[in-house]
Amino acid sequence: MLTLLKRWRSQPGGATNASAFIRILESPKAAISDKVHVLQAFNDWDILTNTWFEVADALPAVEKLLDIDQFPDHNAAALLVSKVYFCLEQYERALEFALRTDFNVVPAPKTGLGNDAEYVNKVIETAIDTYKTLSSQGLEIPVRLRELVEKIVKRNLEKSEIWYVISLGFETTNLPMIERAISAMPNALNDKNQTTLHETLNRVVSGAFDRSFRFKVINTVIKTYMKCPSPDMSKICECYVLTDNAEAAADTITDLISRNLSTAAYQIAFDLYETASQGFLDRVLRRFEQKDSPDAKAMEKIHSIMKGHETVKAYLDFYVRHNHTDSILMEEIKENIRTASAHNALLISNGLMQYGTTCDDFLRNNLNWVSKATNWNKFNAVASLGLIHHGQEASAMKVLDPYLPKESVEGFGFKEGGAMLAYGLIHAKHGDATAMSTLAQWLKTADNEPVRHGACLGFGVAGLGSSSISGYEKVREVLQRDEAVSGESAGIAMGLIMAGNLNQEVFNELKQYTVDTQHDKTQRGIRTGLACASFGLQGDAEPYIKEAIGAKSNPMLRSTGICMLSMAYAGTGSPSVVRRLLEKVATDPNLDVKRYATIGIGFVLSKDPATCLSYVSMLTEHFNGHVRYGAAMALGIACAGTGNMEAISLIEPMISDKEGFVRKGALLSLALIMCQQTDYTCPKVNGFRKQLLKKIGEKNEDSLVKFGAIISQGLLDIGGQNAAVTMHNSDGQPDMGSMVGMMCFLHGWFWHSMHFFIALAAKPSCLVMVNENLKIPVLDYICHANSQKYAYPPRTESKKDKDVKKIETVVLSITGKKNALKKQAAEEKKRREAAATAALAAANAQSSSSGTNVEDEKMEVDQPGKPKKEKVPEKDTKPLHRLMNPARVIPAQRQLISISDSRSYTPMKPLYKGGIIVADRVDKEKEEKLVSEVVSQINLPPSSEKAELKPFTPFDINLVDF
Repeated sequence: MLTLLKRWRSQPGGATNASAFIRILESPKAAISDKVHVLQAFNDWDILTNTWFEVADALPAVEKLLDIDQFPDHNAAALLVSKVYFCLEQYERALEFALRTDFNVVPAPKTGLGNDAEYVNKVIETAIDTYKTLSSQGLEIPVRLRELVEKIVKRNLEKSEIWYVISLGFETTNLPMIERAISAMPNALNDKNQTTLHETLNRVVSGAFDRSFRFKVINTVIKTYMKCPSPDMSKICECYVLTDNAEAAADTITDLISRNLSTAAYQIAFDLYETASQGFLDRVLRRFEQKDSPDAKAMEKIHSIMKGHETVKAYLDFYVRHNHTDSILMEEIKENIRTASAHNALLISNGLMQYGTTCDDFLRNNLNWVSKATNWNKFNAVASLGLIHHGQEASAMKVLDPYLPKESVEGFGFKEGGAMLAYGLIHAKHGDATAMSTLAQWLKTADNEPVRHGACLGFGVAGLGSSSISGYEKVREVLQRDEAVSGESAGIAMGLIMAGNLNQEVFNELKQYTVDTQHDKTQRGIRTGLACASFGLQGDAEPYIKEAIGAKSNPMLRSTGICMLSMAYAGTGSPSVVRRLLEKVATDPNLDVKRYATIGIGFVLSKDPATCLSYVSMLTEHFNGHVRYGAAMALGIACAGTGNMEAISLIEPMISDKEGFVRKGALLSLALIMCQQTDYTCPKVNGFRKQLLKKIGEKNEDSLVKFGAIISQGLLDIGGQNAAVTMHNSDGQPDMGSMVGMMCFLHGWFWHSMHFFIALAAKPSCLVMVNENLKIPVLDYICHANSQKYAYPPRTESKKDKDVKKIETVVLSITGKKNALKKQAAEEKKRREAAATAALAAANAQSSSSGTNVEDEKMEVDQPGKPKKEKVPEKDTKPLHRLMNPARVIPAQRQLISISDSRSYTPMKPLYKGGIIVADRVDKEKEEKLVSEVVSQINLPPSSEKAELKPFTPFDINLVDF
């Protein structure tokens, strides 16, 4: 038989017409040894390439051989069947029989016609896909398949293809596989290994993984990362924030200071303050107290940074220095206001526009108009001062003193309650012991509902993320009074304090109170509070979410569960969570559930606007108005600050929707998307600004839409046009303050005072470089783009400067003749003037040649009915421009920024990260110039740019009590 096979293979043209040998496989009388020889021959790709279609007819006979226990070579039979199924492109069957062989994951070398690599690689690909599918479905993986995958992993590790193994581990959530791959890295990590660790961190942080799985992977990465010769300690501390390891973060900072790397320690401290919760920062500070200080002076600066003093001071300086609020626009809106709701909206909008700038000129200049505020409008008028003076913690009591309660509360306490909320907003996310004790005292002594309402909200926003049990219990006492308004604020405040730290006791308590209370407002407040407390918990919140969503007879609990689901998975992009939300949109009969489920898609996909667009695009045309509103807000959240034209084109038709609340939602969403956009980056932004003014001025427009249009104007120009609403921090991670602030802002559907909370999501668009002494040096940046591309929007023209429209009148025949005579006379006059001008020009030329300079200045006279001509500014065509430190740099601009003199300072992190960047001075002997501080000061008057600046002084709005 061997002789026949050898002769057949060596015939001219190769092995063809295999019918004789196939009959041997099919014949029951053929010798077993002959069948083995034939199978082994057919397994050679040189033969099988030309004969596989003939062998395919004999597959049943070959498969029967596998059932015979005494058959000596099952491996050859199974391998042949697998190869034939591969040729038939039935890859699952090919894998099935390959698993019954001693499959070799290393392809045989190519000879002749055969190419074993194609077959081996396809089987490996199919095996890995099958392994992933079974793992994702939670099904048991066959032993042989597991062994094959083990062989594949071992081969990749031997070839140092570590990232492939890590990727497979992520796709199958196989922690031992990831740990094995990472531990296989050498002790001396090269650049490729460090890049792999960076990719691993990015994957585990951005992926939709279980929280415990994420923590274990991050801890494994940190252990390996420390092997690097110069590890990125900033990245490691970012990991500590993600794993809630405050003690390790504190130890890292003290270690850097002990090694005289104080600037790196300062940068990490700034980053921790930006990304970590108050509870985390408090634990870091307590850890510092437990350890000996390696450098008292450096640790003093670290404490100042961690307590937020340096960040607040730098941002306050930036906001005041670059304030670009359009005061004419505010006056124009004020003139179009005729209702109390619009009056209220403008007070809130003014607070947003002047967020952090300390500029309260609009309130000062319109005291009579502001004093018309009554009841809750009065509450909001005073509360808006908290946004305007955000960060002025040292002078907070002085600013609010005219409105805080003295010996007794005047009237119903609206003014006092607003002042307490303002105090909390000044200390937002940054409530130190003094601020919290002050708010707690007010909370304890409050003797009417508006005061308790303001004290609760102020206490919650100041203690955001502190996880303080004592603070939680203080607010719970207000909740148990069973009042509608203060109960709503207490529910929200409890969630703000416990943000990101929901536990079984808190959930059970608030859920039971939702069932027991008869006040809808309180139930809604608890819903928002539980959503905030669920932030970032992911799988840890699932028991609470399922319990809430499973309450079939209680729509309030179901909507609470939906809000919790959205916040727990905010920014993860989890497809399974999006499917659950879409299912609720389709099946739940309650309108609140539908609306919040649609909005939840925006929260979950806030990191992936393109995917959000694909999910939500159909919902923008849904028959249900609440779903349309939710779709608009979802797009606004996911595309905030991007100027995404596709999202804008989907939302624009909703401005003319038949439902007023949908029109309002469309305006708010577009304002979020177009914030800090120019005609260069988003061609529709100027048209949208005009449309807002038109909506505000329309007499027949719904008051709800006007309210939304005025708030939208505040969102467009938030922070003096120097901030933008964004859902993520500079590292791309979901930001607690932003997500919680947006959820509270959405509560504005029910209660107007909650619109203030969108300021929590406003991040300054700045680049502030500080030196090792935390001072701002004089420094130039180069932006590699045209200066007009990222410039401020043009200011609104006042009505006096606008063109006077000419009125067409009927012209009589006699008048026409007179006009014709006048025209002839005017043309004759022009000819004479032209001749005189030419003569004068000749005289000037002659005098200039003789050394005398004569200028002919023609005086412009304003003629009645004709507008004054303005000089049109020339367009800047230069490809780059310079910016001064601290600079306004919007997110889209960051990638184009560089230091003009790269040899002057060495920044501790890339400039495209933005925010506050600590830099080492290269030449320390050279004299360093510092930028003069303007914190808590107003802008210079144009006539005296070098005059000494003076801070704003408190003033009292004469709010009449009713």
